[in-house]
Amino acid sequence: AYNIIGESPASAPVEVYVGEAAPAMPPQNIHISAVSASQLEITWDPPPVDSQNGNIQGYKVYYWEKDGQNETEKVKVLFLPDTSIRLKNLTSFSKYLVCISAFNAAGDGPKTSPTEGRTLQAAPGVPSFLIFSEITCSALNVSWGEPTAANGILQGYRVIYEPLAPVQGVSKVVTVDIQGNWQRWLKIRDLTKGMTYMFRVQARTIIYGPELQANITAGPAEGSPGSPQHVLVSKSASGLTLYWTEGVSGVKPITGYVIESRPSDEGVWDLFVKNIPQSATSYTVSLDQLKEGVSYQFRVVAVNEFGYGEPSAASVAISAQTGSPFYEEWWFLLVVALCSLILILMVIFALILRNQTKKYRDNNTEPEKGLRLRSFCRNLSPGKNVSGMEESVTLDNGGFTSLELNSRHLNVKNTFLKKNGTRSPPRPSPGGLHYSDEDICNKYNGAVLAESIALTEKPLDASESEGTDSDYEDELPKHSFVNHYMSDPSYYNSWKRQQKGTKHSTPYRYEERAASEAEPYFQTVITTQSSGGVYTPTGQPTPGSRTPVTGFSSFV
Repeated sequence: AYNIIGESPASAPVEVYVGEAAPAMPPQNIHISAVSASQLEITWDPPPVDSQNGNIQGYKVYYWEKDGQNETEKVKVLFLPDTSIRLKNLTSFSKYLVCISAFNAAGDGPKTSPTEGRTLQAAPGVPSFLIFSEITCSALNVSWGEPTAANGILQGYRVIYEPLAPVQGVSKVVTVDIQGNWQRWLKIRDLTKGMTYMFRVQARTIIYGPELQANITAGPAEGSPGSPQHVLVSKSASGLTLYWTEGVSGVKPITGYVIESRPSDEGVWDLFVKNIPQSATSYTVSLDQLKEGVSYQFRVVAVNEFGYGEPSAASVAISAQTGSPFYEEWWFLLVVALCSLILILMVIFALILRNQTKKYRDNNTEPEKGLRLRSFCRNLSPGKNVSGMEESVTLDNGGFTSLELNSRHLNVKNTFLKKNGTRSPPRPSPGGLHYSDEDICNKYNGAVLAESIALTEKPLDASESEGTDSDYEDELPKHSFVNHYMSDPSYYNSWKRQQKGTKHSTPYRYEERAASEAEPYFQTVITTQSSGGVYTPTGQPTPGSRTPVTGFSSFV
C-alpha cells in the first residue's frame, strides 16, 4: 500500500495457478517411409519441452496426394502420446504430403512444413482399349492403350493369342512379350484364313496386371472385294513392276489396293505396299526396298469399306539382284589391269631404247675417241741410272674413269740417246730386264700404225757424256712390266697369234735433238695397236678411230 508519504512493505508471496497454453512449437524430425503400394509409415519427435506449455495429449496428422490437396486431404488424430503412425489405403505409386501438429488441453500447436513421401509400385490396371486393323487372310495388326492406373513404371506388355478351334488338329497358343511402353501394337502374320482368334493383352510394372481380351476372325471380311486377276511381274534396272486386272468389287466399290510380299527366306506373307489408288493397274517397286539377292513373290489385294478382300494368286518368284555395270565386272577389271601392265612395259622399253639411241648419237658426233697415254720421265740426272716415271691412261672425251699407274723405277743409261756407239742392253734376267733399240719394228702384232705416243725424257744436266758403260753394268736395271713389253717385240708378240705374211713395223721412232740445245727436248716413241684400238695423244686425232679394246691397256 502507499499514501502521500510513500509505499508500505510488500506482503509475503502467494502461489497462484493460471492454467495451460497451446504448444508453442510443432513436432520435430518427421520421417516418412513406404511400407507397401498402399501404406506409408510416419515417425517424428515431440516439440521441445519448454515450448509444450502443458502436457501433450496427442497429435494431428494431415496428409493428401501431391497433385490434389483439396480433393484428397485427410486428418488422422492420435490421442495417445505416440510419435508414429501408419497411413493405409493409399494410392499405389503416388506422392503424398504430410503435416503434423501437437495439442494439449489449451489447444493445437502449429503444423510442421509439408513432408513428401511416395507409395510403392503395384500391378498395373488393364489396358485402356484393344483394337484390330488391316485384317487380311493371314495377317492383322493389333493395338492397345496404356492402362488408366499404371500403379508404377510400365516395363512392357504381353500379348497372347490362340485360335478358338484347333487348326489341323493343333491348338497353338502364342505369347509375345514386348519391352518398354513406347510400342503398343503388334503385327500378326501367321493366321489361318477364316479362323477366329482370341487375343489377350497385359501391362507390366513390377508384375503383370489384369488382362484385356478380344476376339477377331481372319479375312476376308464379309462383303469385301474379290481377288484381282492376271498378276504379272517384270524386272528392270531400277525396280520391279507389277501388273494386274480388277476383280469382283464386292458389296461396296473398291477403294484401293495393297500388295503383299513373301521373301524366299521367310515364307510368310506380309503387307508390303498399301494405299494404292483404285484406278491403278500397275505398281513399280524400287529394288532399294528389297533385300539384295533374295527372291520374292507378290500378290495383290483389293480393299473396300468392309475390309481387305481375297488376295490374288501369287506371282512367279523373281530375284531382287541388281545388275552391276560393266565397269564393276571382274572381266573388265582384269582387262584394265593387263592393259596397264602392257603400257608400263612399253614405257620402260621406250626409255631404254631412247637411252641407247642417245649413246649411239653421242659416239657418232664426237670427232675422236681413244685412250691417251702420256709418259713423263723425270729425275734423269747425269751419272745416275734410276728415274721415276708416271704413266696415266685417260679418255680424250672424259667419258671413262682415268687409270694411272706409277711404274716401277726404270734404269736408263743417259748414253742411250747417243746417235752412234750405243750398245744394246743385256737380256733380262730374273733380277732385271735389258732393252734393245735395234730390233724395234714398225708394227705391233701386225696392226697398222695408227697413232703415236709421246715418250719424253728430259736430262737434268747439259752434258750427256758423264755416264759410262761401266755405270750401267755396275747397277742392274730394275724390272718394269710396262717398259719390258714396250722395249722387246719378242715379248709382246709372243702372247698373240701373228698374222701370216705381215711385216712388222718398228713400234718406236726416236727423234734426237742436238745436245747443245739449251732448252729441254722430248723423245717421241710411236707405237701401234691391235684390234683397231689406238692411243691418241693430245693434239693428234685420227679420223675414224674407235674406242681401244686391247693394246697397252690390255695387260695393264
